[in-house]
Amino acid sequence: MTSGGTTNSAIPGARVPDGGWGWIIVLASFMIHFIMDGITYSMGDIFLHPMMKNFPGVGRASISTTWAILPAVTLGSGPIATVFTNIYGCRKVTIVGAILASIGFFMSGFWANVYFYYLSIGVIGGLGLGLIYLPAIVSVGYYFEQKRSLAMGIAVCGSGLGTLVFPVVMERIIGKPWLLGFAHGLKIEAVIIVICVIFGALMVPLPQESSEIRRRALKERAKAKRLALQSKETTSPNDEQRNQLLPTIRERDIPLQKGNILGRESTAVVPGEQQHPDGDNHRTSLPRIDETSIKIIDPTDKTPKKSIEQFEEDISSEPSVVVSRKDAVYQGSLHNIALFNDDKEEYHRQVITTTDDVKLKPEVKMSFLAQLAKEIDFSLLKDGAFALFAISNFLTSLGFNIPYNFANDLATDANVIEQHRSWPIMAIGISNCFGRVIIGMLGDRKSLNRLYLYNIALVIAGASLLYAPYCTSHIGTHITYASLFGFFSGGYVGLTSIIVVDLVGVDKLSSAFGVLLLIQGIAVALGTPIVAQMRDIFGKTARPYLWPYLIFGSCILISGLILFGIPALQRRKERQQQPTQHQLDMGVLSYSKENINAPERPQQQL
Repeated sequence: MTSGGTTNSAIPGARVPDGGWGWIIVLASFMIHFIMDGITYSMGDIFLHPMMKNFPGVGRASISTTWAILPAVTLGSGPIATVFTNIYGCRKVTIVGAILASIGFFMSGFWANVYFYYLSIGVIGGLGLGLIYLPAIVSVGYYFEQKRSLAMGIAVCGSGLGTLVFPVVMERIIGKPWLLGFAHGLKIEAVIIVICVIFGALMVPLPQESSEIRRRALKERAKAKRLALQSKETTSPNDEQRNQLLPTIRERDIPLQKGNILGRESTAVVPGEQQHPDGDNHRTSLPRIDETSIKIIDPTDKTPKKSIEQFEEDISSEPSVVVSRKDAVYQGSLHNIALFNDDKEEYHRQVITTTDDVKLKPEVKMSFLAQLAKEIDFSLLKDGAFALFAISNFLTSLGFNIPYNFANDLATDANVIEQHRSWPIMAIGISNCFGRVIIGMLGDRKSLNRLYLYNIALVIAGASLLYAPYCTSHIGTHITYASLFGFFSGGYVGLTSIIVVDLVGVDKLSSAFGVLLLIQGIAVALGTPIVAQMRDIFGKTARPYLWPYLIFGSCILISGLILFGIPALQRRKERQQQPTQHQLDMGVLSYSKENINAPERPQQQL
């Protein structure tokens, strides 16, 4: 099934390089994560105190709401980015997102108003980063199968490295020695964000992707129109021949992608063959030609004529086009999926959607809102195990951004030396890189229970926050809790898509991910402002962050503990309804077995 590092299959869209230009895609994704998450996670560390000095009388809650809205909108716009990516491809969506986010940050540098920042940085910047976030993952998923886990692991490490670098660099830009101020700092970040346009341009779409097929089709139509104009100048058909031919020209639709079918256009009866990059010859019909520019075949021409039926058959044989891959955001090894190991072509049929699967008529084509609704399947919450997992994600997200936003402020309250106050968030960043890689590798091992690994990671991350407010003025105590949180929270992020597949199957991963992104966005928007408000309320106590960290650290700890109930819920469900062969093939684990990572597949009833 593999040759020269390329996965081959009869299913369009399954031919992925697993190397080659794919590593450039990994580099682009790495740099996008570096810039996007580096800026997002360091906002509180860099801008909280400068803004508090510039806006006297404005509390932490009002200021920190800016970098609460930013990640909330970024996560919440995930389903929107999914629809746009399916329609226009990763390259275009990334470029537009980078420009939009850059505009939002650049606008914020001209008006020092905290409420204006909610719109410019939070909403506009967040929406732009949301359009970048999903393609940065999906593009890697399209280019890799056999080496998916390695490629994804390298790409997402950019997040931790960005969190390490940005606090150091930006602190010196807005403070000593450059003293540019936070307004100029926001403009500089806008310039850095726009660099993502370059990395977006590197996301060359595979030939079988819908956006690329759409581009080639439009190019062919433009070429055909030019040929039609030339034929008009050189040909003068008689009226009788024209009247006989015109009734046979029927309008046809050329469905290129789900929910984004090109307009109705007639096709001229001039079929041809086009050599596609995948090596297959496909019949391609030329676009509509005006009745005034129809070239009539000379009656004296001895060339054999084709019947109308033959012409219709040629025109209807359009090449299949990839609409989406349901496993594109899966960050684990595809060898965890039973069907991928047993029958790759059947697996591709299950997870790859092409235009052959969505032969939609123009009158029933899906609207943008309909496509968006399909990406967020709330019916999955009827499953007890997935509902519990969603609740866990909400609790985790309430406290997830707290150490990123307030590590510097916590160190200030503890009287840590000023030059060392950025070290905790830097420790989070570097340990996050190691956590994503190491815990991700452990999650791919068959001998380990990855659900329990995921739960333990959350419990330790939550416990580290419980310890944080007791840190002393010695920077080592802050680095300790920060390193623990960074390592195990990084593992949590890397395992999330893997656990989702274990619960609902890879064929429902995209819809389940859309639900989780919305839930996470809501929680992130709530957590940061509440912690900031509590810090102001307890400002005169010895440990102002004691109760905020205890409460939200407990949320993360509890989010891990409650997930130990998933196997019991799954066993109860299996007693009522045995998992189907399809569910097991798609990666859903049977929790009735002792080893949940290697369930015995039920025997077929004869």
